[in-house]
Amino acid sequence: MTRTPRDYPETIISAESGRPMKRGEKLMLITVEGQTFSYRQPGWWCSLEDPDDMDGQLVDDDNLVAELALRTAEAIVKGEEFPPALVRAIRLQTGLSQRAAGEVFGGGPKSFEKYESGEIRPSEPMKRLLRLAMVRPDLFRRGEGLPDAADAALIQKTLQEARLDRLYAPLFEKRKFQAA
Repeated sequence: MTRTPRDYPETIISAESGRPMKRGEKLMLITVEGQTFSYRQPGWWCSLEDPDDMDGQLVDDDNLVAELALRTAEAIVKGEEFPPALVRAIRLQTGLSQRAAGEVFGGGPKSFEKYESGEIRPSEPMKRLLRLAMVRPDLFRRGEGLPDAADAALIQKTLQEARLDRLYAPLFEKRKFQAA
C-alpha cells in the first residue's frame, strides 16, 4: 500500500454515495491501443473486491500512481525497453533522487524526470547504463562504485584479458585506492 503523510482514520465516508470507504489497493484495468493492462491503484475504496464498484477517492500520491501506470502502458505498447515505471524502479533501487541520477548516470539534472514522465526515451548508451544498474545498483550509488583496494585484482584481470597488462600494468602498481 502506498504510504501517505497523513494519519488517516480507519474509514472515511464517500462524498458520492455516503458509503464507508477503506484505504487499500484495487486492481484497475487500463486499455491502450486495444491492449489491456492491470495495475494496483492505492486509494480509498468502498469495495476492494468488486471490480465494478468504482466508488472511491484518490488522494495525495494516488493520482501519480495512476499517471505512471498509464505512461508505462503507453510505452510498453510502443515497444520501449525501459518504460517509465522501470526507469523509476531502477533509480529508486540505486537510492538516487531524479536530479542525482541525472548527475550520476549523465544526461543532466532533468533527464530522469523526463524519462519517468515519458516525455523522452533513454538513449542507447543510457539504456546500457540502466541495464547495468538493474544488475549492480551499488555501482551507481553516490560514493560507491569507485575503485578501492578490492578492485586491484579486477583492474589487473581487465588489463590481462585485454592483453594490455605487459604494457600498462606498471602504471597501476602504485595507484592509490580509496579505503573500502
